[in-house]
Amino acid sequence: MEIASPDMIKQYFKQIIQLWKSNPLFSLISVLATAFTIAFVMTLYMVYAFRTADMAPEINRSRTFYSGDGYSYLTKDRSNANRGMSKSVAEKIFGNLKNAETVSYIVNKGEGVGFVGTSPANREKRIVSPVDPDYFRIFRFDFLAGNPLTDEQFDAQSKVAVITDKLALGLFGGVDEAMGKTITIGFNDHRVVGVVKSVSSLFNKAYSDVWIVADKLSMDWGQEYSEGLRGMCRVVVLAKKGVSPGKLRAEIEENIKKLNDGLRDFTFELKMSSHPQASFFGDKIAHPARIIVILILILLVVPAINMSGLLSTQMKKRNEEIGVRKAYGASNGQVGRQLLFENLMLTLVGGVAGLLLSFAAVALFKNRLLADLMTVNASESFSLPASAFFNPWLFVLMLLFCLFINLLSAIVPVWNASRTTIIETIKGA
Repeated sequence: MEIASPDMIKQYFKQIIQLWKSNPLFSLISVLATAFTIAFVMTLYMVYAFRTADMAPEINRSRTFYSGDGYSYLTKDRSNANRGMSKSVAEKIFGNLKNAETVSYIVNKGEGVGFVGTSPANREKRIVSPVDPDYFRIFRFDFLAGNPLTDEQFDAQSKVAVITDKLALGLFGGVDEAMGKTITIGFNDHRVVGVVKSVSSLFNKAYSDVWIVADKLSMDWGQEYSEGLRGMCRVVVLAKKGVSPGKLRAEIEENIKKLNDGLRDFTFELKMSSHPQASFFGDKIAHPARIIVILILILLVVPAINMSGLLSTQMKKRNEEIGVRKAYGASNGQVGRQLLFENLMLTLVGGVAGLLLSFAAVALFKNRLLADLMTVNASESFSLPASAFFNPWLFVLMLLFCLFINLLSAIVPVWNASRTTIIETIKGA
């Protein structure tokens, strides 16, 4: 096998520069095709990584599962249907899970939106999350003062609250000044027992302005209806390390079946979502990772097919040039290697340009790209480490994949161009 010498490679580069100058439109299209492909793939990955990677305060995303509202109806005709799940029912399903490390019983923060202030006359609408102490064992907040809610406070249904440093600064002038003070939430006074560092509302599962003790009566309301199934309880489950999602789901489904076997007239249904599913599809059961992979493959393969057609056209335009080179002694291998080298160089330039484009897209539009329907303030500024967005190994893998796909797309036109005879190339056959 003939190996290209340094002088030959140097000559390749000179010819590539000359080619780019003489065919600027083709070169620009080739570079942009790869650049936009890489940019789309990297941006797609960045959005997926941000929504799914374990990062504080949602430090256990890979092991966290969320319940839906729950749904009950009369078994005989599916009438008397109602959304909601009571805490007593939730405890029957989740109370003794062998595959769960922690289970938190909460009220959806959408139900806890209220007016918060230092007095009824000085209040603003804030996000209030009614939770239990286990919530702070699943989500890890940076406490600047005080402590999370305790089991004793939950059992006693104490009127206490954990607030963010932004709220503490706005209401009391500082973190330390807020500790032990009283704030009005709705129509009740609560004592501040902890202050946490604020996080971006893009972390929509953990984000809130205030956390209070979940009201047991609210979670178990309507016990006289629907065999006690209805309520405002939701559940967050942290699976044990090493437990597969399927194993945890199977155990939960078995407990739901046992619950239904013990009901007289009603049937209860409940959907569970992993963190990626909840982040991308809400309560709908889907597989985000599979969808992302399919989208990436489409983004990589479709441009490659288009480039193959473009390369075939370009090779035909260069038939006379190839014929002249062969007339001066260039072998089929030398012609083929040069054409492939030109294509690979265009791909490399496009790959670097695509990486820069993806960085620019995230830097300029990260709030819009990363927000979803549950984001409270998508325009709020925030900062994250580069590791939360950029995976160098993924970029190398995508670039190698682009090189491989472009190589495959170039093989046929390059092979045809390099194998034609001198007479055929000069005639343009």
